[in-house]
Amino acid sequence: MKAKEKYNMKKSIFLIKGILIVLIMAGFNQSCTNLDEELYDAVTPDNFFNTEEEYVSALGAAYTQFGDFASNDPFSLQCVSTDEMVVPTRGQDWDDGGEWRRLHLHSWTYEDGYTNGGWNFGFGGVNTANRLIYQFTTLVESGQVEQATADAFIAELKTVRGFFYWQLIDLYGNVPLVLDFATAEATPPTVDRAQVYAAIISDLEESVPKLSDAVDGTTYGRMNFYAGQTLLAKMYLNAEVYTGTAQWGKVVTACDEVIDGNQYGLESNYFANFNEDNSGSGEFIFAIPYDQVFFGGFNLATRTLHYGSQQTYNLTQQPWNGFCTLEEFYNSYDDADLRKGDVGTVDGPAIRRGNFIAGYQYKADGDMVTDDGFESPKPDRQPAPLLGDPDGLPLNFGNIGSTQPTINELGPQAYRQSGVRIGKWEFGMGSDPGAMSNDYAVFRYADVLLMKAEALFHLGQASEALVLVNLVRARAGLGDLVSLDGPLSFDVAAGDVLGGELFNEIGREMFSENHRRQDLIRWGFFTDVDKWVLPFYNAGDVLTTSGHTTLFPVHRDKLDANKNLVQNPGYTQ
Repeated sequence: MKAKEKYNMKKSIFLIKGILIVLIMAGFNQSCTNLDEELYDAVTPDNFFNTEEEYVSALGAAYTQFGDFASNDPFSLQCVSTDEMVVPTRGQDWDDGGEWRRLHLHSWTYEDGYTNGGWNFGFGGVNTANRLIYQFTTLVESGQVEQATADAFIAELKTVRGFFYWQLIDLYGNVPLVLDFATAEATPPTVDRAQVYAAIISDLEESVPKLSDAVDGTTYGRMNFYAGQTLLAKMYLNAEVYTGTAQWGKVVTACDEVIDGNQYGLESNYFANFNEDNSGSGEFIFAIPYDQVFFGGFNLATRTLHYGSQQTYNLTQQPWNGFCTLEEFYNSYDDADLRKGDVGTVDGPAIRRGNFIAGYQYKADGDMVTDDGFESPKPDRQPAPLLGDPDGLPLNFGNIGSTQPTINELGPQAYRQSGVRIGKWEFGMGSDPGAMSNDYAVFRYADVLLMKAEALFHLGQASEALVLVNLVRARAGLGDLVSLDGPLSFDVAAGDVLGGELFNEIGREMFSENHRRQDLIRWGFFTDVDKWVLPFYNAGDVLTTSGHTTLFPVHRDKLDANKNLVQNPGYTQ
């Protein structure tokens, strides 16, 4: 894309982002998080929209559900259950009955709240899409709208519904299949995962070609043709997990639809995708247009930053001191990797921005941040993470007196400062950490390149895959790999694994983007949890390495409400 074209597109996107946010907020926000949504026996023309502008406004309800994707339960399920992220329990902070420790140790139960939240996220999106499809269909049947006019909106809604069903079969496996709002059962039965997959693939293969192929302000934050092809690629990429049959060739075909369209490309600066004003990224295929005022929900700054980090960014609220990355994952980045970033030292703050915030931390005015509640390093005292220390030690996301990113334990007495924090998205000066304005890329071009590379690797075309991987690495300032084989990022004692460096590179590029759990499962590493938690978990913690944890349980509330649901193997019914 030429510079002038990109500039003009960026201007239009900034304009449309404001419009889209208004539409999202103005649209029907009646999505139901259960499967017992009330059905009405009479619908009149007054219930529906009569102009194309109102149709677009109605679509806003279908996209509202995406608000939880980047920070809440879907994010936690996909990231904290892996080797890339952990939420240590620091005294009473982030204890929550041990839920966060169980999530990382794969010892969750069917009563843990995030398992309920993931289900609500998925079926909230499905139910809203079904309702809107029904409304558009009824308008056609009543003669108020031409079929050709409604078809494009229905195809878009079916693609959105396909996204939410992708999340559901990925997290829970066998789930109810509900595709018709008017005839939906109050307590629909569980359907085999492969059957749901087949139904959604059929739906997408019919709907995606009908989507707009425009890449401009009119489709920003919406499912267009290329977003639909990327969703298909995601489904095909995980097809062997979902159905037992790999679809690597179809992954390549779907990715080529995006690549050959020549509408997207790698940003020259990796962090252009994660800036606070990132709406114009030429890498975004489908993004959630978060906004501090009009469409909140992106609360990563609140979740990851230390209380004292409020002084670094002059934040309007104090963060909660939770999410951080593991030492092994952080160290899997070469120090020359532009994505890693620099470490703050006693001589000054980090100069180079990175995916991580590490080392000593500084206030906005240049002074060191102190932590009055930091554990004391004095030999005559035991560490006490929640007790004040009159020495007011410097805030340092590392060991006492060094910048090594060690987490002393998973909990309950993890040190307040231990653990490298997530810095991938820019934290705006003076902003609200609970409502960031950075748009969140659900699908971006680098991911398409890496999906194609993985598919080519499995098709025996490693040399072609290597070219794509090296394109992504070059943007990170790294030299070319000569082989895709290598030791795994989370197992420093392992020898070379076939495709190990491809696996590692996917992790490094897609860190913290709702990606890692799927990758670990697809590559067969998800149940190797003992290899990434052993350095810091307590002997009394329950660690589960059984294969049943590749699926989350159906929450007790859902089972109580619907006796036709079947619990996943390995969990209490």
